[in-house]
Amino acid sequence: MKTNLLFASLLITALAFTSCKKDEETISKVNRDEALSLGASYTNDIYYSLKNGVVSTVPRATWDIAFSVYSMSSSIIINESNGITLKAFPNAWTWASTTDTTGFHGWLSLRNSDTSWETGAFNADATGHPNYGWGIYNSVSHNIVNAEGEKLYIIKFTNGSCKKVWIETKYSSLQKYSFRFADLDGSNEHPVSNMDVSNSNANFVYYSLQSNTRLDREPDTKTWDLLFTRWEDLDGITPYMVTGVLQNYIAKGGAPGSTNDLGVKAIDFTIVDPANISYTDDQFSANINTIGWKWKTFAGTWTVPTNKYYIVKDKAGRIYQIQFLTFGGSSTGNFSFNIKQL
Repeated sequence: MKTNLLFASLLITALAFTSCKKDEETISKVNRDEALSLGASYTNDIYYSLKNGVVSTVPRATWDIAFSVYSMSSSIIINESNGITLKAFPNAWTWASTTDTTGFHGWLSLRNSDTSWETGAFNADATGHPNYGWGIYNSVSHNIVNAEGEKLYIIKFTNGSCKKVWIETKYSSLQKYSFRFADLDGSNEHPVSNMDVSNSNANFVYYSLQSNTRLDREPDTKTWDLLFTRWEDLDGITPYMVTGVLQNYIAKGGAPGSTNDLGVKAIDFTIVDPANISYTDDQFSANINTIGWKWKTFAGTWTVPTNKYYIVKDKAGRIYQIQFLTFGGSSTGNFSFNIKQL
């Protein structure tokens, strides 16, 4: 009898503990309204955690190019939102000679992909393995190499000045880059040898060509899910600058976009009643602009439709619903949204 009573008591205690634990989990689920700001003229980037909120707010105009830290990645992106233009020099060249940019306006502009972090502007003219745009994969050393005379790039800044850029080598296993940049006549040369990105917990290491400075501006990739920022939208004949949301990725044991990529995924819904939203796992998209910028419209003033919802899966598999509420435009950079964990 005592044994049975003891068992019953333990069972009741266990059930009570389980019930309390479920209640705590329910209570702790995210359900909040957020009011954030990119600043007037959208001067900042906001790195955001679906679970915890804002991770960091950083100025956007401090960098020019950025290098992927992953050993199996060749991605090099440019800061399009700061007016950077990148073009490949179409003629024969040697580094020491003056680079003639006659006809620059008619050369093809190279842009970051707006669906993947893995195709930066420096990769935009890639033709497929072993050609990764700025360099060729060497099957013996496993490095990506750009010999003199092969690929030279010209960067034009918002003030109209230009630099020539030679990405020389990525030492893949060491996660180091060597590159150099200079004025078009070869003056003000800055060689950067064996820049080590292996000690970074971010997705990219950033660099200012204008101040010759490495910048570690991006927070630990494990801490954020969404980036509120500006980029060039490529969904049309003429690319144009937009403001909105890009999703994070985390590459574990492989390159971003691989089967081991634990990136943030999302689904875009247009529906009147969110209670009617239903979805399957295969509907989630890893395209980094799935949330993007089309949750707002402009017709003299900015409006935010009330029937746009986004279902977002974070790196841990938690599911959230996001509905944008307001957008103030460039005069303030203010916006708001509701985020609810499902």
